Amino acid sequence: MKLWAVCFEPEDWLAFREARRFNPSDRVESTLPSAFPFYGALRTAILKKLRGGSLDPRKIELSEEEKEVIGNSEKAGALSFFGPFIFEKAKDGEKYYLPAPKNIYVLEERDQKRRFKTMPVLKLQEKIEVGHLKLDLAWIPEFEGAEEAKGDYIELKEMERLRRGEEFKPAKPENFSKETRLGIALESDSKHAAEGMIYTFTYYRFKNGGFAMFTDDERTLELIRKNNIEEDGVFLGAKQRWAKVSIKELETEVFEPLEGKTSISLVTPAIFKEGGIAPESGKFEDVNIVAITGKKKTVISGWDLANNRPKPIYHAASPGTVYYLEAPLNRDSISEKFSDFGFGRFVYMRWEYFGKGDKRI
Repeated sequence: MKLWAVCFEPEDWLAFREARRFNPSDRVESTLPSAFPFYGALRTAILKKLRGGSLDPRKIELSEEEKEVIGNSEKAGALSFFGPFIFEKAKDGEKYYLPAPKNIYVLEERDQKRRFKTMPVLKLQEKIEVGHLKLDLAWIPEFEGAEEAKGDYIELKEMERLRRGEEFKPAKPENFSKETRLGIALESDSKHAAEGMIYTFTYYRFKNGGFAMFTDDERTLELIRKNNIEEDGVFLGAKQRWAKVSIKELETEVFEPLEGKTSISLVTPAIFKEGGIAPESGKFEDVNIVAITGKKKTVISGWDLANNRPKPIYHAASPGTVYYLEAPLNRDSISEKFSDFGFGRFVYMRWEYFGKGDKRI
């Protein structure tokens, strides 16, 4: 499959703000930002061009022509890409890091070699409950020398090896660091803290790289080039930091369907009704979910610049969540909301039953 990476390379650091409500004992984890700030950065740059090179903050109403190009809070308009992912500049070209599937484990063998594998599925007579669903169990079959892998990322070429059944390994990109800071929201027209509202700022500092959004849509590329965004760059994230924009071509097979039993691993968050980790039906269209592996849900929020207030908070299945399916899917996204912004995108893998389907407990 031919894709393009729209790369955002910051000149210094980037920060992204989220609005969260949580108790003092809750743990706040830094994650990759959602797609919204990247759509926002390109939308602002394009709108500025459409309006002759300047934006009046007092005029936020969009014309019908502008809406068709840059969309609104529910529609992406003419832009179409998904991510973000980490990209790293290397001597042999760019490397792209995806969220690693959460069904990877590592096995230390007798020769002390460490091999990474993906979990098979164990058929159960009594199904386990995953939310409102009753499913089989994805598990680690080895009882000695095996443990869950701890890597959060996998490089695109390694993901291709995993998909083909070859040896692979997850790896953390070494070209960035991140830190999380907290801020407290104030009530309108006062210096009192708003009840239960704390902001989290995640700061990313890069060396030789930045963020990349993937697209197969040539109209998106045309908009970027037509409006000279590669020359001008964009202002991205909280504090509006400048980032260089470039377009790189790449080829990969990981988003192409496989035949037979298929597992899919989210590379962007997926939002389902009632905030669950999967559809209430237990299937995508007419394809049944057999098992699920993943971590706890992630929070999707952001900041509404036009109205100067937090966006609504959604709970989403996290990138890296793996769904084991009975058959391939004929679709690009499994998210029930914001699929227009690239939510719910996934890569394809293979899976097998433990013991070729004849093992039950």
